[in-house]
Amino acid sequence: MGDMKDNKKQSEDILNLSALEGDILTVLLARERYGLDILNRLNPSRPTPLSFGSLYPALNRLEKKGLIQWRWGDEQEETGGARRKYYKVTGLGANVLNEWQTYRAQLAMQAQGSTALGGI
Repeated sequence: MGDMKDNKKQSEDILNLSALEGDILTVLLARERYGLDILNRLNPSRPTPLSFGSLYPALNRLEKKGLIQWRWGDEQEETGGARRKYYKVTGLGANVLNEWQTYRAQLAMQAQGSTALGGI
């Protein structure tokens, strides 16, 4: 019975994943990163720059969904002693991202198919 609930939750997470959340999960999939590092990875490819004011609420949503987790890093002299918060994708987050990417690819193929058929 628990597996059905887990599958339903995962399906809901996939459907409720925003483009920004998908981008963040994609950047975090390779390794854990802190906020500025995430921005530096995302912004070169974005048509408009992402700000901290948009990034951190998205990170909080992903954490509440159980798709990412974070840890405090060690104090760093080069950052003036400030501790960084490092984010990484959870197992559920990796699964949801994979399903979301598959869904987006299928949607793109359907859109291309309807364009090839004259919009039918």
